Amino acid sequence: MRAWWVLPNRDQRDDLLASDGKTTLPLRKVLDPRLRPDGFSHGVPTELLAKCGPEGFAQILFAQRFSGWDGDKVLFSVATPAGTDSSGRVVYLGLLFILGPHERPRFELDEAALPEEDRAYGRVLIRRMRGAGGGDAWAQSVRELSELPADSGPATNVALERSVVRFHSLYALGTGGLIRKTFIGRIPRIGAITLAILLAVVGAWLAVRTGVMTWHFS
Repeated sequence: MRAWWVLPNRDQRDDLLASDGKTTLPLRKVLDPRLRPDGFSHGVPTELLAKCGPEGFAQILFAQRFSGWDGDKVLFSVATPAGTDSSGRVVYLGLLFILGPHERPRFELDEAALPEEDRAYGRVLIRRMRGAGGGDAWAQSVRELSELPADSGPATNVALERSVVRFHSLYALGTGGLIRKTFIGRIPRIGAITLAILLAVVGAWLAVRTGVMTWHFS
């Protein structure tokens, strides 16, 4: 496992910065832009910010998982709002993991290596992801995302309606917060195909049965 903090872009610099706790370098040195998967985001999508409103920003955790990335590796990230810059624009603190095919992210980076203005946000993020309690739905959704099977494809912890990429997700954001999707909404693609075939067979059988009964009565 390799892990980095992705630092808030408070100065609106051209390059985002990443830190492994010892060295700070441009994010592009860690994640080559040419290898970034479609739909990858280093922050929180605006549709989630709009749904939560400013009063809910502190609770948001947005995570993504791309299995089969760059061979058999897994790209995993989680980001949270980290205040605003001098112009009032929301900035984000994130964690980026490059994992082996059977690894899960371990939230072990020390926030002490962050710039002073970011340490409180880092401390909260690590504490939430290490917490074992069930009261933090956002953190639970991130943990469940990390446990998805390798063949689940691109996935996010919460559903996106405006993304150009089709992501698998287990949670949706409603007016009352995160809601776990129903079983119907989580049927895997192969399950949906099997169900469609079964319904077609049953429909054909009923059609034949109805035809036979009609013939007998006629």
